[in-house]
Amino acid sequence: MRVLQLDKAGAAPWGPPLLAHINLALEQGQVLALAGPNGAGKSSLLHLIAGDIPLTEGRMLLAGKPFGDWSRRQLARRLAYLPQLSLLNFPYTVEEVVALGRMPHDTGLVTDRRILGEVMAATDITGLRGRLYTRLSGGEKQRVQLARVFCQIWDSCEGGLLLLDEPSTALDLSHQQLVLDAVEQVASRGCAVVLAIHDLNLVAGLADTIAVLQGGRLAALGSPTQVLNEQLFRDVFAIDVLIQQHPGRQQPLVIRR
Repeated sequence: MRVLQLDKAGAAPWGPPLLAHINLALEQGQVLALAGPNGAGKSSLLHLIAGDIPLTEGRMLLAGKPFGDWSRRQLARRLAYLPQLSLLNFPYTVEEVVALGRMPHDTGLVTDRRILGEVMAATDITGLRGRLYTRLSGGEKQRVQLARVFCQIWDSCEGGLLLLDEPSTALDLSHQQLVLDAVEQVASRGCAVVLAIHDLNLVAGLADTIAVLQGGRLAALGSPTQVLNEQLFRDVFAIDVLIQQHPGRQQPLVIRR
């Protein structure tokens, strides 16, 4: 099932285009990583898909239907979005914050409690469930917000869409790996995932496809092996790198010279 399709999609909400001629397709269970230098359009593309900025050219489909044909409630049950910065200053407990993800659903208390337990275990925050969110560290808050968006689409993963903008920011190495493992788990349940991330070595073994953006346009699109090459880094990132095969995994390894 094709979850997401963009055909010549563009966005120019304030004059000069933020995005232009974006062509993408994502099937259920697939992971698409967005890469590119700062200001390339990664966050703008996520904002476009999430509906925060309008589509001004081309078309964008969710499960074969234009986004405008879905009600807000239907979208909230199928699409979850974690931005780079999630502002929440109310003294909610961790469990209450995660439970916000269940608001679009009418699944009942028993099902909601089961899902809360599963997503908190997947993000390693079970021990924080009674803590006040405002008293957590930055990395702990990031994991709580990740659990919240997982909670939103956990029981509707098949055909669902998860958008993540720099989900590993502020996380230590073990929790960075935990996030990637959790994303793999969500994808294995049939959810399509789009994530923006700077560390390409983190996603080289996770992403089915990498889309490299430059100036709001696609500079490269393909598998990690197809996309991650030395010429691309010179052209797009203006740095020299060495691309080798990872010694322990079937994935490219990017090494700065």
